[in-house]
Amino acid sequence: MYRLIPLLLLVCFQATSQKLQSPEEYFGYGFGEKFHFHAQVAEYARYVTRTSPTNTRLLPYGKTSEGRDLLVVAFGSPENISRLEDIRKANLQKIGLLDGNAGGDIPAIAMLSYNIHGNEAVNAEVAMQMLYELARPGSAFTEKIFKNTLVLIDPCANPDGLDRYSQWYNRHTGKQPDANPDAIEHKEPWPGGRYNHYHFDMNRDLAWQTQLETRQRVQFYNSWMPHYHGDFHEMGTGSTYFFAPSAKPFHEDFTPFQREFQNLIGEYHKKEFDEKGWLYYTKQNYDLLYPSYGDTYPSYNGAVAMTYEQGGSGTAGLAYLRPTGDTLTLKDRMLHSRSTSKAALEAVSEHAAAIKEAFARYFNDAARNGYGPYKSFVMKGREGSIKALAQLLDRLEIRYSFAGAKKSLNGFSYQSQKKDNFVLEPNDLIVNTYQPKGVMTKILFEPHTMLEDSNTYDITAWALPYAYGLEAYGLEQKIEGGAYTAVPETGAPAAAVYAYALKLGSFDDYRFLASALKNGIRTRVQPEAFQVNKKVFPAGTVIFVREGDNAFEAKIKQALQATPAALEPLYSGMVESGLDLGLEDVRTVPAPRIGVLMGTGLSPTGFGDVWHFFDQQIDYPVTLLDNKALGAINLAAYDVLVFPGGRYDKSVTESHALKEWVNKGGRMILLEDACGAFAGVDGYELKEKQSTEKKADLSRKYGEASRKAISDMIPGAIYEVKLDNTHPLAYGYGSSMYMLIKEANNYENLVYGWNVGVLGAHKSGFVGSNAQKGLKDATVFGVQNKGRGKVIYLTESPIFRGFWYTGKALFANAVFFVK
Repeated sequence: MYRLIPLLLLVCFQATSQKLQSPEEYFGYGFGEKFHFHAQVAEYARYVTRTSPTNTRLLPYGKTSEGRDLLVVAFGSPENISRLEDIRKANLQKIGLLDGNAGGDIPAIAMLSYNIHGNEAVNAEVAMQMLYELARPGSAFTEKIFKNTLVLIDPCANPDGLDRYSQWYNRHTGKQPDANPDAIEHKEPWPGGRYNHYHFDMNRDLAWQTQLETRQRVQFYNSWMPHYHGDFHEMGTGSTYFFAPSAKPFHEDFTPFQREFQNLIGEYHKKEFDEKGWLYYTKQNYDLLYPSYGDTYPSYNGAVAMTYEQGGSGTAGLAYLRPTGDTLTLKDRMLHSRSTSKAALEAVSEHAAAIKEAFARYFNDAARNGYGPYKSFVMKGREGSIKALAQLLDRLEIRYSFAGAKKSLNGFSYQSQKKDNFVLEPNDLIVNTYQPKGVMTKILFEPHTMLEDSNTYDITAWALPYAYGLEAYGLEQKIEGGAYTAVPETGAPAAAVYAYALKLGSFDDYRFLASALKNGIRTRVQPEAFQVNKKVFPAGTVIFVREGDNAFEAKIKQALQATPAALEPLYSGMVESGLDLGLEDVRTVPAPRIGVLMGTGLSPTGFGDVWHFFDQQIDYPVTLLDNKALGAINLAAYDVLVFPGGRYDKSVTESHALKEWVNKGGRMILLEDACGAFAGVDGYELKEKQSTEKKADLSRKYGEASRKAISDMIPGAIYEVKLDNTHPLAYGYGSSMYMLIKEANNYENLVYGWNVGVLGAHKSGFVGSNAQKGLKDATVFGVQNKGRGKVIYLTESPIFRGFWYTGKALFANAVFFVK
């Protein structure tokens, strides 16, 4: 008998130790008393899955740029958890995204994603609450949900941003939080925790997948294709709570079922809010148009998807005294978002059959019948641009093919904006909507976005053919192609190579250029067209010369291994027509020493676009410089300084040392608002237009002010930009390119400098009537000669959000060739 006592004690201890602890019990803090770090969130997720193995499963899906774990926890009945992989595959089979017979019924799949914006930190706290709620044994709530629903919880989609915020906040608050808005704990410093490591807003990146975290997250999402997706956020401290139904505009391709469910789920959410007197609102501010949000990307992939916004964000901290006299606490915020999280799952569970039916219909109807007025899209252009677009389509799991034999066709021309005859040629890219993701295809390729309301939250045009700089046609019939026809590679050079020529045809060419410069390959650039062996090379052709370098071939080989490029061997420095390679006018291209300004006052995302461009896209070294310390920097150590958009102090814009640095040969690249900061300053040619004196409008109504303000706006529209492609800034381009225009241009054309890019025809997206008036022939890209240096004005960013592929080469030209 005595021998059994230790065994019984051990059994009792193990049973007790396996009791699931709430986050408060596990970490030792009260509900809403502390912001946790990401490592703690991940630790608690692992703890929950260890403690509740029969109804949970940990699903790691990647790492962030700073090495933090990305993970999802799956919840369901023991039966569904045991067949988790079968459910995942069956769901994809039912919608044609995976071969095979789906067999029987599967549960509805609901996914809740938290903390895509790191400083909206209530969401990681709520996520842990939901991990506990869903794993808690004996819960009537989960028993009901798990009967027909599988739940996926992503507790933190932006771990790097969360830790940037939580580490800062926890260092600046004392034993008790200070609700006084003046307290330092409510003054989050630049750049804030909203963004990821590279300062990208990942809630604008889902369709474009420029960021490491987004690519992994979308790959996970596409491997599951949830039927419902909830995307949890925060907004300003003066706001209350937003949930569906969303604001207009809805994209025209939202199905009636998706629209109806917006209203239905709102009924579920409002119950507890009404019972407890919590303030909220619907149908305002947050629309469903731009395809790269956490609600629209899932919606365009067939799901019912919602945005949730709690008032507070990074400013609120643990407690914040509002002007109304009430104190907003973290506890309040957690209660609200926990309520909507649970209500959303209830809504999905109670309508699971209808959701699954509508979801399957979304994909299968498109695959069977095609979708939209244009059933096929044909793209022509440079091989590198075609391949770059195909890579994005692979990530989106949109199917495509390539043309074989030539064929005469007729379709809507993206260039002329009317129906035109054209010839389908080998290796033209073909995408048709007769596929499961036919609706998503239509939305991303549509030449014009239909707006039911012009008061929208983000850009209103994004057509991929424009973004990739491709000639494109929309066809009303289905056409198909086959595999890409590879061009046979040329053999090794027959004799000793004098130099290699590189025609600038795609952004990959600039990656090779960056690699070559880092490897010390002597580089020159031809300012004019030239001819060798009856082959014409355009102005801007890059020449890599041997010039006595015994390691020349080895360096070229090493650079090609890093980035393949279509190099053409030249066997002499003499050309048949044009400038011989050794002429002084064929300028050398030294490896530039580059500084990028950052810090307080500047746009975090504008800076992030630049930093990511160099660090991840062309892998070229730059030095990041604090714009507030520019006066203490040895400018002579840099050849190029990049000024992202933002507010610059007079100590920068009026700096005598900066002007002298330019006069001696330095190059300034000013992006977006940085152009305005320097406009009108002595020594800089760019000037704002003189505004005409406004007269009083006695018909103006206060209640119509916000609506009328839209006429002055360009929330993001696509324009043709006419280019002077003889200028180094436009090397590698034709006579025009396409750009996203996001601001009403208010600058005079340069009188003495070069207006390299001038606004042309409007192609797609909303432009306010008043804004249109000042846009005719506006300078988008200009270059001022200043002493021996240059000031390059890029009034719109050609590298916006990292997804506007066709602009990247122009920014690279500004860095490497404008001298």
